[in-house]
Amino acid sequence: MLRRLPLVLTTLCLALLAFGQHGDAQQRTRTLSQAEQDDLDNVSAQRRADERKSEATRQTARQIGQEIEELRNRIIDISKKQGTSETRAAIYRAKLETLNLQEADITRRLTIMRTKEARLLSALQIYTRNPPPALFISTQRANDAVLAAIIMRQITPELQKRTKVLYDQNAQLVAIRRQAALQNDGMFAAESDVSKQRGEIEDLIRQKMTLEDQLLGQADQLEAQSVELKAREDHLRGAQPLKGLLGLGGDDSRLLPPVVGDKVTDFGNGQRGITYAAQPGAQVTAPAEGEVEFAGPVDSYGQVVILNVGHDFRVVLTGIGRVYVEKGQTVGRHEPVGRMPNLSDKKVSLYMELRRSDTPVNPATSIQVARN
Repeated sequence: MLRRLPLVLTTLCLALLAFGQHGDAQQRTRTLSQAEQDDLDNVSAQRRADERKSEATRQTARQIGQEIEELRNRIIDISKKQGTSETRAAIYRAKLETLNLQEADITRRLTIMRTKEARLLSALQIYTRNPPPALFISTQRANDAVLAAIIMRQITPELQKRTKVLYDQNAQLVAIRRQAALQNDGMFAAESDVSKQRGEIEDLIRQKMTLEDQLLGQADQLEAQSVELKAREDHLRGAQPLKGLLGLGGDDSRLLPPVVGDKVTDFGNGQRGITYAAQPGAQVTAPAEGEVEFAGPVDSYGQVVILNVGHDFRVVLTGIGRVYVEKGQTVGRHEPVGRMPNLSDKKVSLYMELRRSDTPVNPATSIQVARN
């Protein structure tokens, strides 16, 4: 028993020493928490204020986005009306061509008829106004003259009737042609007004899109500040170290998240890519440096951007609301390529897929990004 006493005393001393050190650590933690509490409160208040400002800014931008959509619908309606006007104009142009041909035909027939009438009337005038003396002409010629006069008296009313019909038809065609031409001029003026109105709406859309981008950019900055402040909060509370939280990472062989948001689906188990839930109007950035192979709308996928990031790797981004890049353009890592749809206050989905050739691969795969 006595032999074991030194061992017991040694163990007791070590336990007391450990307890003392633990107490000192608790005291230091408690002292630090008290010293940094004001800083923590300030950081939390600033983060909440930034979040409120960000949400208010996004709400304003969302209203502008809805106005832009309404203006686009107006342009669609104008295009439909313009298409109808163009169809009507084509019909009237065809009618005008037909009228021109009819008028040319009637004019030709009138010219022939008038030539014949002129000859007959000339002969009639010769025998009516200046009849030759009977003593100086033969009996046969006198009979011919009388016969000609009788024929002219019979045929003249019919010729006049036919001439009047042709004249009336020509006058009617001329009137119709003039009316159609006036209507065509009116349609041209109306189309000019439509084109002018469409141009004004497109200018207004561009102005509103610029304002929307400015507001969403401000919201992005506020959200980035909020993320940094949240990281400081967690650090002050001791939840996680601050180092490495705020940077984007220096490993260029890994794809960056293309949008700030929560990952809702991951690669595998039937999923060919990753889906993120993001704020409406959130900025979409390039996950890696590459060349834009495609940028534009695809049925049921929204706006799509395909980046060739080298070594036969391609990144496909779908669900974008508006794209900023064009085919053939080179973009840098984390460079903005577009924005998410901004017509609702509900979160929107962005899908990212990494392909090698035509085969989907895990977006977490390390790739060697080709640089020019």
